[in-house]
Amino acid sequence: MDKKLIIRGLSTISALGTSREEINRLLEDPVPGAVPFGERNDRPVFPLTDKGEALVRVVASEERHSRLDRVAHLAIAAVRRTLDVAGGRHGAIGCVSIGSSRGATIALERTISNFAVDPSKVPTETSPTTTAGNISSWVAQECISRQSRLRDGLSVASIGTSMTCSSAFQSLLTAAAFVRSGMTSAALFGGAESCLTPYTIAHLEALRIYSDGSQRWPCRPCGSVSVSSNTVVLGEGAGTAIVMADDGAEVDGDLALLGLGWAIEETPTATGLSADGRAFERSMRMALESLPSGVLVDTVVAHAPGSIKGDEAELSAITRTMPIGVRVVSTKHLTGHTYGASGMVSLALAQALIEGAPWTGFSYESAVQPDRGASSQVVLINTAGFGGNSVSVIVGPRRPENRVG
Repeated sequence: MDKKLIIRGLSTISALGTSREEINRLLEDPVPGAVPFGERNDRPVFPLTDKGEALVRVVASEERHSRLDRVAHLAIAAVRRTLDVAGGRHGAIGCVSIGSSRGATIALERTISNFAVDPSKVPTETSPTTTAGNISSWVAQECISRQSRLRDGLSVASIGTSMTCSSAFQSLLTAAAFVRSGMTSAALFGGAESCLTPYTIAHLEALRIYSDGSQRWPCRPCGSVSVSSNTVVLGEGAGTAIVMADDGAEVDGDLALLGLGWAIEETPTATGLSADGRAFERSMRMALESLPSGVLVDTVVAHAPGSIKGDEAELSAITRTMPIGVRVVSTKHLTGHTYGASGMVSLALAQALIEGAPWTGFSYESAVQPDRGASSQVVLINTAGFGGNSVSVIVGPRRPENRVG
């Protein structure tokens, strides 16, 4: 990458936690956070933590936000924390790019259901509250309200991205392009998903990949080759952060953005992955080409949703692309699959590991090498989604002297 970029103010809300302290505690003592979803065959799902739910309820209680879909509430709660953490130590945010796989899921399903019963009319606010674009627009409003206190005449591009489970990192590609081109000095990116609905779970049941919940760990990414059933579980989540040129300021939690890669399967299957994960391999190799000389990836946060074929394809690509002994980790057994927000949740795990959080390995028999207690300094994160879209991101600590190589 020809311009040194950093990621500042990372904030996520998911079953993994809402703060680095909460995330660290869960990594130290991993426990299954899934609960039965009574509205759909008691399928397991991963709700937010109590602290996360409290943050979302504050947003939902505000009059100007009360009619918005829950996914917008999630995104707004995340961006408020991002702006608090950044504390104004960034340039003018001229681009807001937020991804979501399904957008305003709850509001859209509710209005369609009501219309099926009474097609004579729909509520006035139906169209603006059920479009995916309102997520990015309302996040942009939060940025404008903060920045307008300091600057006049702000111009912000608000961009919504829906590229299935890679949506959050697709939004990062857009944000980074804005900054690298000089179109803005800082851009806010992220992803949000509120997908815990009977209809959305039914989608994955139809694909025969949803977990039956019979195991203590209902979602088992990178599971042992002896696993004979799919274990995908859905979870809610959101996350935002700012990408900008390295300004030399010391802000706690900053990450260096070291590499970006992307690819698409040429002949995708119904779920968008080839059997050997070719798109994963291409996106990882592209990201690796951006690494500074002597810097090596030591950890991979796998997308690994818990499906047999999907996990096998990605692990195959990792084996072909990464050095022997690279650490393979995931969030899915702790958070479920948060769809368009999954990249941000994985980024939070990468940040925690880089800062020294423990990784005790998977809590069940896995197909990856046992963890040997090595530290993580340069982390590659994979995301992929239906349609065969893969994005790989490499991050590390900002100070070169802290990196391995």
